[in-house]
Amino acid sequence: MRRARVWAWVVTIVVVCLGCGRLYGAPAGKGGGRPATRPAKKAPAKLTPAQRMARARQIMGLNREAMSHFKAGRLGRCKALLAKILEIDPDSQLAHYNLACLYSVQKKPAEAVRELNLALDNGYSEFHHMERDPDLEPLRDLPAYKKILARKGEIQRARATKILASLKKRFGERFICEIDHENKLIFATDTDRHTMDELKASLLQYAAAQWKTLFDNGFDEYVTVVIPRDAKNIPAGIGGVYDPHAKQLTARSIGMVLTHEFTHALHFADQEARGQRHPIWIAEGLATLFESSELVDGAVKPIPNQRSNAMKYLIRRKRNIPWSEFLALSHGDYMRRAMAAYPQGRYILMYLYEKGLLKAWYDAYTAGYDKDKTGAKAIAQVVGKPLDKVEADWIKWVGKLKGVPRGLAPKQAYIGVQLERQFDGLLIVRVVEGSAADKAGLRADDVIVKLDSRRMVDVPELLRTVSSHKVGDKVIIEYRRSGKYATVTATLGAVPSRLVPAPMPRPTPKTRPAPKTRPAPKKKAA
Repeated sequence: MRRARVWAWVVTIVVVCLGCGRLYGAPAGKGGGRPATRPAKKAPAKLTPAQRMARARQIMGLNREAMSHFKAGRLGRCKALLAKILEIDPDSQLAHYNLACLYSVQKKPAEAVRELNLALDNGYSEFHHMERDPDLEPLRDLPAYKKILARKGEIQRARATKILASLKKRFGERFICEIDHENKLIFATDTDRHTMDELKASLLQYAAAQWKTLFDNGFDEYVTVVIPRDAKNIPAGIGGVYDPHAKQLTARSIGMVLTHEFTHALHFADQEARGQRHPIWIAEGLATLFESSELVDGAVKPIPNQRSNAMKYLIRRKRNIPWSEFLALSHGDYMRRAMAAYPQGRYILMYLYEKGLLKAWYDAYTAGYDKDKTGAKAIAQVVGKPLDKVEADWIKWVGKLKGVPRGLAPKQAYIGVQLERQFDGLLIVRVVEGSAADKAGLRADDVIVKLDSRRMVDVPELLRTVSSHKVGDKVIIEYRRSGKYATVTATLGAVPSRLVPAPMPRPTPKTRPAPKTRPAPKKKAA
């Protein structure tokens, strides 16, 4: 049994990973197995969100207690607690898995194999972990255990099929739900076929580039990609969520958000193959680094986004987090300081990328993970300077970065549309008469989906892309009109002066009127 570790749903819901292999505080998936220890009560057919959260908290507490008993050698009490979890959630794959660990330690191989099979029947498929788990060591040479390993592909495909069936039941016919067995991807998208095919192709190209240039390990398990129009299960203000236990990402929109969450999926797959769990700053740093990026010669090239403005502001105001503190932030502290932490993580890694050291740093970090889990030593190693010297150089580098445009500016290249964000594009609300968009034939209610071959779902991203051009440049715009897709070439014009916001007048400093002086009292004559 291993030491307790805490990690999280990226970005929102904390999940606890505690010994017995892995004990999670999240509700498990559904299946048909039952615990061998006692008859199980049926779980409620459908729980409200509040009930699910309450059940998750209860299971988390029981897991912690079971872990403490296991560590202390009180296996009987640990077993009773795992049985109690199975009463609450009869199909808990992880409770069955942990019972298998317990029976294995007790030298009861038949019971251990039975519970392991029940875990697999109920959706457990983390073979990387299972093959490294020291608690299962007594089972390694058993024919029954070897038979389980031989069924790995079959078990994973069966789990993927169950996931697909549950997605179809949950979302209905409006969603496109399908499995790509070759690439181990499951999709449930509230899009049309054109968009689905395009996003799948772009994700596969992106993954291939990252596996070629950064990550050494691909997907060992199926990853589920959910893109709903209305993401009710994602808290307001959060663009997306990746759950590394369920291997499922949910994104509110295609584009930056989807790339961010898919980067988490790629990174977690690489971590799990290595038996590592990287700190939050690296997980979010990589995701934010590549959320705005493009493919160039088979490699992923990060490009500037609005986070650069935030980073420059933080440094000007001396509100950046000292590296010695930042690299050691816990998940909770990172999220509490998210406004500073997210841009800082991106631009620390952007600094390494610009120096051509990102891959060298990641390789040095993963190789030396057991000696330094923060990544600090690897940064100093590949840059060739003490960390404080690297930080000082980084601060100067950030100061020289160009900011990303936040609005229209005089003589700037300009399309001439007023836009409204949608989950898969930018709805044209109004076309300015005589503008590039007007001359190209775009009109209100068209949806811009691509510009310069890049998906457009964020107005700042479109503004940044257009402003990188000069007046007179031609751009190719892909759009959707009445469900049909087409492309046009638009020649960019200049921003009309009437549309440029007037600069905010500087407030006139207030002067305090001089205090009135009273005349000195007249002296009385002596």
